[in-house]
Amino acid sequence: MARPRKRNRRDSVWTEGTDGPTVESNEEHEEDPPDESVPTTPTATPQPVDTTNEERLEHALELARKKNSVAYDSYGTPELSDQLDKFKRHMIAWPCKMCGSHLNRPAYETSCGNLLAHIGRCQSKQQRALGSKTLACVGVTGTPDLDPHEVLQRCALWCAETASPFTALRQSSHLRILHPTILKHLPTRKMVLKAIHMLYLLVQEAFCHELKTHEGTMYLGVDVWQSPNGSNHWGSDIPTQVTGEYLARMVRYVVEKFGLENRICGIVSDNASNNKTMIDELKKLKWKRFKGEPQWIRCFAHILNLIVKAIIRPFGPPKKKTRSAPANDEDSNDEEEAHHLISKFDDEDEDEPSEAESKEDVVSQDEGHHGELDIEDELTLDDIHDLEEEDEEDVYTTASCRHTLAKFRTIATKLRKSPNSKAKLVKLCEENKCGKPHNVERDVPTRWNSTYKQVASIVRCEKAILIWQRDKQFGTPRNAHLVQANMDLAQDLLELLEPFYECTLQVSTKASARVAQVVVWIDQITASLSTVVANEGNRYPAALRNAVELLSGLGRAWRRLGALKCCPPGEAESSRQE
Repeated sequence: MARPRKRNRRDSVWTEGTDGPTVESNEEHEEDPPDESVPTTPTATPQPVDTTNEERLEHALELARKKNSVAYDSYGTPELSDQLDKFKRHMIAWPCKMCGSHLNRPAYETSCGNLLAHIGRCQSKQQRALGSKTLACVGVTGTPDLDPHEVLQRCALWCAETASPFTALRQSSHLRILHPTILKHLPTRKMVLKAIHMLYLLVQEAFCHELKTHEGTMYLGVDVWQSPNGSNHWGSDIPTQVTGEYLARMVRYVVEKFGLENRICGIVSDNASNNKTMIDELKKLKWKRFKGEPQWIRCFAHILNLIVKAIIRPFGPPKKKTRSAPANDEDSNDEEEAHHLISKFDDEDEDEPSEAESKEDVVSQDEGHHGELDIEDELTLDDIHDLEEEDEEDVYTTASCRHTLAKFRTIATKLRKSPNSKAKLVKLCEENKCGKPHNVERDVPTRWNSTYKQVASIVRCEKAILIWQRDKQFGTPRNAHLVQANMDLAQDLLELLEPFYECTLQVSTKASARVAQVVVWIDQITASLSTVVANEGNRYPAALRNAVELLSGLGRAWRRLGALKCCPPGEAESSRQE
């Protein structure tokens, strides 16, 4: 069968207005000439009719009056903008009633989409702002917006008034509570230092005038610790070694600078021997009202600290005769001393220490050490007239007391260097309902009442510590475990040291420590120590009584306050005793 022949299709085109294709004609048609007014390059927006700026603005004002769209309700009266559109014509600026900004819109634009989109964004921001309130909205002061130019002055005032180091400004814990404006413009250390220097220069003239017109006595305090109990008007950085001669030169410079050499009635400082040298050097200047040591008022808080050190000294590690070790080795030294005392106690019998060993425990440090008495004023075991012998039946002895305090230091070091051990102890404290804080304080020689705080923390967390120390993974070695005798000593020490702690807090309270109150505190502490010495009912073992008896020559320490008798009644009452 023959294959059918395929019929060729004719090309056809469809035109509008016809029902079918029309056959393309072979005849030539004349083409229309191109219109020169129509641009050859196509554009997205046809070029609008050329109008003047006044006509375009009038058209925009007409749209705002008619308000054909709700979008115009959120905008004010349109204005002619300085910005140009792509046809180099001035645009129309529509002022937003919510945010106050101007939205530039071409005059030929007929859609309100951009106007509605801007209003939507403003409403969204407004709703988010209503959801989060600032502290100023609820009445907390000090939180409004700050002027960035005031940040440097505020930081300088904070460092100067609180005697804080410049590095404290950039501590992470401090940055969390700062105002956002202060965080953004936080000054550097050099900027703060320069600003504080400028503040001192600005107030110096006014302060000198105030001192000249002051009627009454003047006492000069030369200890930074006195800042809570008064106004710190002058500060000096001492870059060299703190010797008595150098301190005397600096004090003389300050006094003569402010014109007070004939008005100073006394000097308040601690009991350091370099301060004694300073007083002797100042006496040579022959000031009108300052006669030297009789008008040297010793810091009562430092005296309290020295008394506590004298009580604890027989129970502490032997003093090192050299001080060449760097300060950053303090933690390692504490750990080595505690380990040495515990190991030594396990190897030796608990015999009474010899007199030579006891004297070695109270050997004085080098002359000029800050916060120590002179060598001739040190209280030693030789000052005890009736040294009571210790019996084997005593609850604790001097050696066991030394061993107990070494155990306490071992526990504090373990918790400080092992976060897992501390977490374990905190968990046990919560289970046994121990008081807070759930930690053992460190006993640092340079911190007042640190021994009391450490013993108090041991007693506070006693139940948890007795369980925690037996943990093989997180606890302490067996030779550092606490027993009942250790806890008995802790209770007695806590009762003995508590009056000193409370008295130090009272002395440290701003504007509350005065000469008349110091005498009352002396009587209270003397009565407390006399109770231990009397030992009614054999309550205190011989070890603790001997340590307190070391202060039988306490009159020598109290005589450090003898300068108070040199002050007239009115002067003594008006002076603050730091």
